[in-house]
Amino acid sequence: MTIRIGLVLLWALPLAAQVQYGNFNAECNGQLTAGYTGSYGNLQTGTHSWDAGGNGTVNGYYYNPQFISFSVQPYYDRSQANSDSQSITDASGYVGTLKIFTGSHFPGFVSVNQDWNSSGMFGLPGVEGLTTKTNSHGLSVGWSVLFADRPTLTLSYSDTSGSSSVLGSDGTTTSTNRSFNASTTYHIAGFYLNGGYNHVNTDANITGLLGNGATETTTDSSNQYRVGALRSLPFYHSQFSIGFNRSDYTSNSNGSQENGTTDNANTTLSVGFPRLPVTVTANYTDNIFGSFEQGLINNGQAPVPGLTIPTSRSLTLGATTFFTVLPRMVVSAFANHTEQYFNGQSYGLTQFGANVSYNFLRRIKGLTFTAGLVDSATQDGNTRVGFIGNVNYRRAIGRWEIDSFFRYDQNVQTLLVAYSESQMNYGASVKRDLGHDLTWVGIANATRSVFEQQSGDGSRAESFTSMLIWRKASVSAYYTESKGMSVLTANGLVQPPVPGQVIFPGDLIVYNAKSEGGSARLNPTRSLGFNVSYSKSHGNTESPLLLSNSATTNYNALATYRLRKMWFTAGYTNFRQSISSSGTPPGVVTSYYFGVTRWFKGF
Repeated sequence: MTIRIGLVLLWALPLAAQVQYGNFNAECNGQLTAGYTGSYGNLQTGTHSWDAGGNGTVNGYYYNPQFISFSVQPYYDRSQANSDSQSITDASGYVGTLKIFTGSHFPGFVSVNQDWNSSGMFGLPGVEGLTTKTNSHGLSVGWSVLFADRPTLTLSYSDTSGSSSVLGSDGTTTSTNRSFNASTTYHIAGFYLNGGYNHVNTDANITGLLGNGATETTTDSSNQYRVGALRSLPFYHSQFSIGFNRSDYTSNSNGSQENGTTDNANTTLSVGFPRLPVTVTANYTDNIFGSFEQGLINNGQAPVPGLTIPTSRSLTLGATTFFTVLPRMVVSAFANHTEQYFNGQSYGLTQFGANVSYNFLRRIKGLTFTAGLVDSATQDGNTRVGFIGNVNYRRAIGRWEIDSFFRYDQNVQTLLVAYSESQMNYGASVKRDLGHDLTWVGIANATRSVFEQQSGDGSRAESFTSMLIWRKASVSAYYTESKGMSVLTANGLVQPPVPGQVIFPGDLIVYNAKSEGGSARLNPTRSLGFNVSYSKSHGNTESPLLLSNSATTNYNALATYRLRKMWFTAGYTNFRQSISSSGTPPGVVTSYYFGVTRWFKGF
């Protein structure tokens, strides 16, 4: 009752100007919502009640915005991601930021955030994933020392953690990520110097997603040190750079510990000859697989489980150049040589390639193509000639607008010279003016990739979208499909960037996922609006250890009417999600809502 009385009073209050008290200045605005909600289903106990919600923003500063400034953004009973009136998970939370000494030599910040019962996503490659309910919080702090003629210093620390449950199953994930970063830059004697240190700790716990209540626990930590230098040279606008970084990591997954250290050195020399600029590069890595694992940890993910890590190192030397033959024709060429040592054996690969690109202006206006050949040879002899192709076509023909592309890369080197990958991407968008303010848009995209030496390691994805747009209405539909190999992480299934041969077979998961849906919008007047949407996704895996079958269906409808600074809303949601291997009933919730929302400016 107190909340409802407070809302009525706020609706009745006149708008106030910005609050100022001495050197303190602040302003507040947002939206308040009150209405009747009815819901039933096993995700929410059947209820019929008056509810309140809303979101707001409070901004302010003390003395001067560059001295101390702050921002607080709370929300209650809303999904900030995809809802304007209510959230099926009763989401609430806030984000707060404090900045000090902005624009000075010593700027700093503090940021905090908290989310309760927010909607998240357990990822499936290429399609919509499974809906989750998530609780999370985070803290970030940073400070810098910035002087024009002195070395700079920037320090930052962040601590984030959260837990989520996959709706319609007993699967849960919890994760914690803590990181510390220090970086510095300095200009001296024409050199631009930079260096840094980064430390990351990641803990993840996945329960119930492996079947039979099994739990996978991983604890990872890593350190990375880097230094670099960049120098402009006094001839032909040339430039030289050199860098070195060392990283180490320790990973403990279900009692199995892995660790490694990786050193990487690289250098680049670019010489801007007037008609034939040349770039020469060299890169050395003493632990190929370790650098791959390190990259996952730095992005807050656990290393791929079961990845075997044999001794491996790599040295690559390369050179590239290009030459303008005609005003619209450019020829580029490259040569590189790679020597790798892997699991007791040495591999050598030499590549030569050339590309020709041409832009048509008259006969086939809007067409651009690039075509090239790559000749590869190892110590066992010439392998084969790879092909690289790029075609783009963009043109308006009468009422038609066409934008299409096709890209194909064959024999693209991945983690090891012993493996190559073919990739193909193609798609098009077509727009047609049908007259009477009616427009049709169609979009199609597709991708293919495969590790050619390892059968079954490929992946594919297609998506199709069609839309009819009128000045007061629109309708759209979409369909997506993806298939391929994946591995499990705390964020869902992800495609492995390495051949399956180097991953433990029990950790590989074959996925097949599809999603479809549509939406419609109608605005008969400037104040009245109707929106309906439908989405459905389903997938299956061949691995008996993980999510054998899953399906999610969601229906939404929303009607709004605006009267000055108030919106009258009515909404309906029907959600259902099931996972066959979880052993629990499908998660179901149906809710409807009638209410009123008012924009306010508190002060």
